[in-house]
Amino acid sequence: MRESVPKVDKLSSLGHVVKVQHVIDFLVLAELQSGRRFGKELDQVITKTLKGVGVNDSYLSQRLKKLAEKGHAHSYWDSDNRYYRYYEITESGIEYFQQLQRDLPERVALAQRVYQAFDATLKKFE
Repeated sequence: MRESVPKVDKLSSLGHVVKVQHVIDFLVLAELQSGRRFGKELDQVITKTLKGVGVNDSYLSQRLKKLAEKGHAHSYWDSDNRYYRYYEITESGIEYFQQLQRDLPERVALAQRVYQAFDATLKKFE
């Protein structure tokens, strides 16, 4: 006869844990509040902030494009050099940043709990 598995209440789902796009959006919009930046500068800020962990160029470009499409940032080419695409935060971007500022602490705390529990499970198999 099969043993019954004790029921565990699900308090949240992994989909609610911090998503990479939210981290990138938050870091980009935080930096843009100091003034316009070009994509490579934003890449360097992300990598420095995350202590050597960055994102690949295509993912960052995708997020910057999405922020611009949603009206959270304005993008434009440097008039002297088409190599530099600049970004500036908009009013909508400030509002989105403030929303992330409210939502992310709870999600980060959840992510930390999830990773600590997962780490404990990994250690069982060392």
